[in-house]
Amino acid sequence: MLQRVIGRLRSKDRVDIDWRNRVLDTRLHVSFLAREKDVTGRVVRVYDSAEGLSGGQRQKLVIFCLAAALRYQLTEEEDDVPRVGSIVLDEAFDKADIRHTRNAMEVFREFGFHMILATPQKLLQTLEQYVGAITSVSNPDRNASRLANVVFSVEQAEVAATPHVESRA
Repeated sequence: MLQRVIGRLRSKDRVDIDWRNRVLDTRLHVSFLAREKDVTGRVVRVYDSAEGLSGGQRQKLVIFCLAAALRYQLTEEEDDVPRVGSIVLDEAFDKADIRHTRNAMEVFREFGFHMILATPQKLLQTLEQYVGAITSVSNPDRNASRLANVVFSVEQAEVAATPHVESRA
C-alpha cells in the first residue's frame, strides 16, 4: 500500500499529478462560510471560502480570519480583549506588498493584539507606525550576537530605560 502511494507521488502521469496536488494542497481541505456585517448588523457580504476574491482580498480575509480566531480562542466571555494578547510573527510579511502589510497590522491592532515581529529591515519603514521600538540583532562573524535598540515613543523610552537585572546561576 505504502509503495503504491509513493509511486503516485513520484509519478509524472497527469492523473497522479492532479491527485497529488489535490491531496497535498491543504487549502483545498478547508472551507468556510462567513457573513460580513456593518455596524447596524446588516449583512453586506457573504464569503464562501475565498471564491471570487483577488489575491489581495484573499490575503486580507485570511489575516482577518486568523485574528478573529485567535481573539475568539484567547478571550474569556466576560472580557472585551484577549487575556493573552501577544502574537509573534516570523517574517510573515516578507513577500507581502506594503498595502497588505499595513492592512494586516491594522486588523491585528483592531483586535487588540500586541505584535512581536521578526522581519527584514526592508519592512521597517512600512511597519514604523505600528511599532513602539525595534531591536536589531546581528551576528556578522557567527560568534556573538549584537543587539541595537531603537525606541520610537516616549512611553517606550521610559520602559526601555528601566534597569534590567539579569541573574545567572
